[in-house]
Amino acid sequence: MMLRSSLWTAVGLTLALSPAAAFAQSARQRPPLDQALQGPAHDAYTYAKVLFENGDFQGALAKYRQAYEQSKDPRLLYNMALCERNLRAYARTQGLLQRYKSESGAALSGEQKASIDAALSAIQNLVGKVTLNVSEAGATVTVDGETVGETPLATPIVLDLGKHPISVRKPGFEPAEQSFEVTGGGEATVAIKLVAQAPLAHLTIVAENAATVVIDGKTATRGRFDGPLAPGTHDVSVTESGKTPYEAQVDLRDGEARSVELTLQDEKHTNAIWPWVVGGAAVAAGAAVGGYLLFRSSPEAAPLAGPSATYATVHFN
Repeated sequence: MMLRSSLWTAVGLTLALSPAAAFAQSARQRPPLDQALQGPAHDAYTYAKVLFENGDFQGALAKYRQAYEQSKDPRLLYNMALCERNLRAYARTQGLLQRYKSESGAALSGEQKASIDAALSAIQNLVGKVTLNVSEAGATVTVDGETVGETPLATPIVLDLGKHPISVRKPGFEPAEQSFEVTGGGEATVAIKLVAQAPLAHLTIVAENAATVVIDGKTATRGRFDGPLAPGTHDVSVTESGKTPYEAQVDLRDGEARSVELTLQDEKHTNAIWPWVVGGAAVAAGAAVGGYLLFRSSPEAAPLAGPSATYATVHFN
């Protein structure tokens, strides 16, 4: 803790200048920002100074960024770095100072360059570099909830000390998520292998317009469900006022397309359970004591003989 505290102190002393004082030093190179900026950029800069002086560093950062985007004056990068320093976001502070030094070029005095170099030297021990080796190109990488780019990343990710959640996602692959502990001044490599997802299946349920179709107890539609589902077993429920509910389990294989058309029967006719076996997949419908097993080559179900046999008419495609 003493080492980290001393480094915080070093960074604080190195960047102790206020934005106004820092730019006064470069007045011999360029007019002060109050004079150089015009229009919306000047307005944003004025708001930023007030916010900074009142200790609202997050708000000041947003306004300095707005002024920079409208003017591209590199001196605003320095002010943004001061805001990030006060927010203890040292990785972003480092990046902004490096950009400030690069974009300012010969406009910086020797004293200013020395001050920036001293700050960058102190920050090195407050951040770490992480190189991601991801098995697939074109995957989106998110760190701490913010997107940092697509694989392969051109440069290592610079992060503050501590634990950071990393997420890698690409269509057609299972998401990969893990946390990584960053140590000050260190560099590490993290290998992430993306696993291809099984091809989605497709299920279509067609019922009367007034019926409610529910898939897996959560996806409810009126009269029809038509959409992709993960391979595996799915619960299907179709209900309508005054009708016998239809409940079934449909087992879908990788990439399979299944279509079911059904007509619910009046509630007063419900006395039997009707299991069906279609295309090697078992579907159980209805609910009552006693059961009948039907094997038919025709895709349309026919009523079974019996004094009280009723059912939902089901078509499988």
